[in-house]
Amino acid sequence: MSRRRPLTPGRVLALGFQYLTLVLASILVLLPLWSLIISSLKSAREYLDTNRIVPPQNWFNLSNYAEAIWPEQANGITIGQAFYNTGFILAFSLLLLILFGTSAAFVIDRFRFRGRMLILGAWAMVVAVPGILTPVSTFQVLKVLGLANSKWALVVLYSGVDIISILIFVQFLKNISTEVDDSARIEGANYFQIYFRLILPMLTPAIATVVILRTVGIYNDFVTPYLYVPQPQEATVSMMLFNMAGFNSGTSAAVLLAAIVLVILPTVVGFFILQRYIYAGITNGSVKG
Repeated sequence: MSRRRPLTPGRVLALGFQYLTLVLASILVLLPLWSLIISSLKSAREYLDTNRIVPPQNWFNLSNYAEAIWPEQANGITIGQAFYNTGFILAFSLLLLILFGTSAAFVIDRFRFRGRMLILGAWAMVVAVPGILTPVSTFQVLKVLGLANSKWALVVLYSGVDIISILIFVQFLKNISTEVDDSARIEGANYFQIYFRLILPMLTPAIATVVILRTVGIYNDFVTPYLYVPQPQEATVSMMLFNMAGFNSGTSAAVLLAAIVLVILPTVVGFFILQRYIYAGITNGSVKG
C-alpha cells in the first residue's frame, strides 16, 4: 500500500493555492447565475431599487414567471409556442444529424475508396469558410426548395454534419473492433444490418456527446433563426427573448430575467441527464481482446 505524502509547508501552500483558485473560479462562474435567479424573483420596483446580488424580500414571488408564461402582451409569440418550435427543430435536426453523421463515419472508417480523404478535406474546407459570406446564397437555395421562412429551413441547416461530429464518430468507431463486422458478415448480415443493429447501438456514448454539443449550439443560436425565419409565429426561444427585450415589447427587466431562467432550465436538466453517456466505456459492446 502506498503511503500518503506528508504535509510539508510547501505542500500545504500548494494545496491552499489550488483550492483558493477553484473557489474563486466557482464564484466567478456561479455569481452571474445567482444574480439572474434572485433578480427574477424580485418585483419590478425592487429590481430597480436593490443591488443585483442582494436576495429578494420574497423568495416565493413567482409573479414574474407567471407573466413570462402567460404574458399580458404576447408580442407575437408565447414562451410555450417558442419551446414547441425549438423542440420541433431540435428533434428533427438531431435525428437527421445522427443518421447522416454516423452513416458517413461508418463508411469513412470501415471502407477504403478513392476520394475518401478528399471528402474529409471538403468538410474541413467548409469549416474554414466564414459564415458571414454565405447567408444570401443559403437563403436563395432555401427559397428554391420552398423552405424559406419556415421551421424546416432551420431543420435542414442544423442537420448538416459538421467536421467535429464526424471526427467524434470516426474516433469512436476506431475503438470498435472490425471483428464485430466480420462476425456479422459470416452470419449473413449485410452492411445495412451491421450499421443499424450493431454499430449504431455501440455509438450511443458518441451520439450522446454530439447531441449535447449540438443541442446547446442550436438551442442558443440566434443569428440563423433571425436571418432565415424572422416570422414571430415560427420564433425559437432565442428569438422570443429578443422580441421580449425589444423597445416596444413593454416587458419589464425582471420578467425578462424570469423568461431567461425558464429558457436555461431545460438545457441544464438535459445536460445532467445525458452527461453520463459521455463517460461510458469507449469499447462498450465491442469484442474484448
